[in-house]
Amino acid sequence: MYQPTYTITDILLGRISEAEALRTRIQTAPVHVAWLESIRLEALVRGAHFSTAIEGNPLTLPEVEALAGSKTVALKDRAKREVLNYLAALRWIARQPTNTPVTEPAVLKLHRLITTGLLEPKGVGAYKRSANVIMSAGRVVYRPPGPHAAKSGTRALVRWLEGPGRATHPIVTSACAHHEITRLHPFRDGNGRVARALATWVLYHRGFDTQHLFAVDQYFKEDHEGYYQALQRVHKEGDDLTSWLEYVALAVLDTLHRTCQRIEQLALPPSAKGLALTRQQERLLLALRGKRDMTVEACQRLLGVERVQVYRILRPLMSKRIVDKSTSRPVVYRLAPRR
Repeated sequence: MYQPTYTITDILLGRISEAEALRTRIQTAPVHVAWLESIRLEALVRGAHFSTAIEGNPLTLPEVEALAGSKTVALKDRAKREVLNYLAALRWIARQPTNTPVTEPAVLKLHRLITTGLLEPKGVGAYKRSANVIMSAGRVVYRPPGPHAAKSGTRALVRWLEGPGRATHPIVTSACAHHEITRLHPFRDGNGRVARALATWVLYHRGFDTQHLFAVDQYFKEDHEGYYQALQRVHKEGDDLTSWLEYVALAVLDTLHRTCQRIEQLALPPSAKGLALTRQQERLLLALRGKRDMTVEACQRLLGVERVQVYRILRPLMSKRIVDKSTSRPVVYRLAPRR
């Protein structure tokens, strides 16, 4: 059986404790269900964007956001296929009931969702049949175990996840699964994406991110070099995962801080029930919190849109009595007083 080696250091314990406290604040925050849906969608989009961007996908965040909401997309473009595949994998994970067991077929399903249309059919959802290496700047930086270890290693990891891993904190379990898939590199391609998707699954279904409100992959992308160095450090330290667990705990903590700050900065009144905020509406409300009032022209400059679009953005906010407008000239918009 897979048996990870690590030490619960004071640093790791402190980060996990702080993450638990932030998680509790987020879960108990007075956020309306409709707004939660917009946060969940954004976390999904960010997860797909940053996880694929780590491996060189050139699409921007707005482009990924547009893809996520598109009904019909031509899939000849490999970059678009990568993103849509990862979105499909994250959506599939989110649909699994809480505490759904992680099985070998489920890991292969993740690979199939992530690589369909990107690999030849016989390589989709299947273990590698030949050795692979990890290159950087034209040189080999890591030689994973050969194909003989792909199936046995994945099965050993799954047995641990559903055995001793059940009694381990979700952050630790998620980090172990993430690292082991990258260490094994059991597939011809898509290993990093499968590793990060599996790590997300563990956080979701071991009760740590039950509402699916954050995407840790953003931290990994923003700290691209540090992320790869943290993975490689484990091998240099005799396969001791301690430093990697501390790194992942820091990534989770940073992500939770951002999510908590976002929710607390934009506390909506009860009248907002049923409103799903758009990104532009959220940006406008945050700006209004920092100013007494804003003209239409000021809103235009902030959002970079035409005048008619400003009115479309404002209309739902006014109908929910979140924003008021003055009766004097020039007309200005401000946050409505709490009722």
